[in-house]
Amino acid sequence: MIQSTGIKLDGIYIPPFKLNQGEIVIIQLPNGPNFQPLLFNLVEILTSKKKVENIEVTENLRFVNHIAESRWKSFIAPMTVAKYIRKFGNPESSISSKIYELGWIQPNTKISSLPGNSRKTLSLLITFSWTNKIVFDLAGVDPIGGQQVFNLVKSGIGQFGAAVLIDTSDEFKNDCAKFVKFEIN
Repeated sequence: MIQSTGIKLDGIYIPPFKLNQGEIVIIQLPNGPNFQPLLFNLVEILTSKKKVENIEVTENLRFVNHIAESRWKSFIAPMTVAKYIRKFGNPESSISSKIYELGWIQPNTKISSLPGNSRKTLSLLITFSWTNKIVFDLAGVDPIGGQQVFNLVKSGIGQFGAAVLIDTSDEFKNDCAKFVKFEIN
């Protein structure tokens, strides 16, 4: 799905890696104020929105978006979970409605009231309603939520999907097909 012979990116180097069906590859980036720009730059490359040398992407991957709603909009016309699913989910898939299995989330729950773990889970399920080939991060989740999201990704990709986790830690390094740590360029 992805074959990289190394990526140079804003002062760092990401060593060669390959992503195959049924695998999760973790790319560790440096923590700090440059993480977000590096993350979104790398996401553009891995989702084929930006072409660079040394990387071949043969299957389309989709990024698990961060759910954000402006304060003004959340005050005037708050987005609910059901509206979010209708707006962004695949209507031909029932995967995104699995968010209701968490128990305390209902269709009329306001997005602005969801904590980071639930937002990430909702966004992940919405993405899985379209594809099982994803790129994701764990921004906004706590350690327990990170483990839950990672486990959901492992079961969600199955044997025909694949995932790339972009993170700053090595927490799941022994639970993936390949762990790729950045190098300072």
